[in-house]
Amino acid sequence: MPKRLSAVLAAVLCVVTAAAALVVTRPAPAGAATGGFDFTRAQVAVSGLRSPWGMAFLPDRSALVTERTTAQIWRVYPGYTPALVTTIRNVYTAGDGGLLGIALSPAFTQDQLVYVYFTGASDNRVVRFRWGYPDAQQVVLSGIPRGLTGNGGRIAFGPDGMLYVSTGDAGNRANAQNPGTLGGKILRVRPDGSVPPDNPFTGSPVYSYGHRNVQGLAWDAGDRLYATEFGEDAWDELNAIVPGGNYGWPVCQGVCGDSRVRDPLVTWHPAEASPSGLAYANGTLFAAALRGTRLWAVPVAGGAVGTPVAELQGRYGRLRTVALGPDGWLWVTTSNYDSGGTPVLGDDRIIRIPPVGSSWPPASPSPSAGPSLSPSPSASPSPSPSGGPGPCPSPSLSPSPSPSPTPSPSPTPSPSASSSPSPSPSPSPSPSPSPSPSPSPSPSPSPSASPCPSPSPSPSPSPSPSPSPSPTPSPSPSPSAGTRSCEATIRFILSWTAASRGELTVRNTGTLPISSWIVTFTVPNGLSYVQLGSGGYTPRGGTVTVTNQSSNGTLPPGAAVTIDFAIGWPGGAVEVPVATCTAA
Repeated sequence: MPKRLSAVLAAVLCVVTAAAALVVTRPAPAGAATGGFDFTRAQVAVSGLRSPWGMAFLPDRSALVTERTTAQIWRVYPGYTPALVTTIRNVYTAGDGGLLGIALSPAFTQDQLVYVYFTGASDNRVVRFRWGYPDAQQVVLSGIPRGLTGNGGRIAFGPDGMLYVSTGDAGNRANAQNPGTLGGKILRVRPDGSVPPDNPFTGSPVYSYGHRNVQGLAWDAGDRLYATEFGEDAWDELNAIVPGGNYGWPVCQGVCGDSRVRDPLVTWHPAEASPSGLAYANGTLFAAALRGTRLWAVPVAGGAVGTPVAELQGRYGRLRTVALGPDGWLWVTTSNYDSGGTPVLGDDRIIRIPPVGSSWPPASPSPSAGPSLSPSPSASPSPSPSGGPGPCPSPSLSPSPSPSPTPSPSPTPSPSASSSPSPSPSPSPSPSPSPSPSPSPSPSPSPSASPCPSPSPSPSPSPSPSPSPSPTPSPSPSPSAGTRSCEATIRFILSWTAASRGELTVRNTGTLPISSWIVTFTVPNGLSYVQLGSGGYTPRGGTVTVTNQSSNGTLPPGAAVTIDFAIGWPGGAVEVPVATCTAA
């Protein structure tokens, strides 16, 4: 080709590329059916979280949600009070680090492995543990640079069964182009952390590089990988990720026009985006925006993008994570308790957006397995979930378990139980299986540890439930007899930039109203004092006794009250105390 013609074509391509980049960043008018979802009928499904970050769905369609600042994992289901699953130890929450991404093994119903990404004392790392044994962790990937900013943190299993990990430059620009570090990269490893032989750089987990801070990963229907990336001060990006690709940071931001680096598909100014989570559904990529306080919907087909549409703009504040739920709804978390946010009553929340054409309000079956979830006062009057601790598919679940925000008839779930150990911050020892620092996906766990009734349950609901192989559950107290009981949950909100505090939540778990309650717990390791109860300071190791006040002692069944209290936190990990609640 003549040089002059080649130069002309190159110039034309540059103009077209620049024009396309400008076009796709203009927000189009929002509609009621953007990307196949009806944003006019968005609903608050879960409230009362603190800086939720990662989300993964269990086989029974409930979700596990990580909290960045508390290092806690909560199990949530629309219309039900979140249930604490566990607290991950040795998590450091300074800056934007903490407990971040979460993913379930693709073979979870067989191996029951949970993966989390968190900031430790010296690095960011990915560990895995078997459901119910969170303290028996196996390190999958370590040595990822950590810093006050740029910690990345999203993890997801791709269509190829490999684990993809997004990292940031940890505040050190040079990390992104340095092949000797894991910072500023997208990484790809086998589920056990070993390097696949077909990675673009032999013997290295690096899949792509030149990133500043990637926090969103998603694949389209053609198995193409996309990522959202925080820029510095000029442009945020949506990128199509290819093996071995260099995405330019810190040499350039946005569209560079340099053949040595990959240009983004979409760019935004940070004030209208600061994108974190990413999801794909119905030919559309959905990017959750923090500073932009909106959800960007970007049409995509064959790797080419259309005009982005801004939804939920300013309605719920900062948006962190977006995921397509197994119920077919779009789940979005807020991040208003993080730096830069302005929390309101109910924050942080999970918002659900129904697919277009779905019945609304829908029927509201409750999850029929897993740790007990108590209906929130605003939930539909549907039966409380059964107490079996295993997150297994239930034959009684309908395809769209979406509780109504207003009272409506609900199908009665089939009572089921499991002999699994309840996943809790301090699981009871079980003789089988023994917690192992190196869990292996191959052997099927025994019923004593398995959250599922069989090694290979069908994930789809069955119209004819087969008899459960689990032992016959103990009969529940008769509603006519009535019971008075309560439970207490304690969580800590640890922060370097604001006053750290604790929260005590007391919930009526009986069938009768209670008029008073007493809670006791021991000030845990990691705190220097707790100011609660008598109003005095109780030092570490001391017993705190909290008695209700006249204004918060009366609780109807299922209702709860939360009390804030002051704590002394010198920094570092904090144990979660076990609280005892007595009702009268």
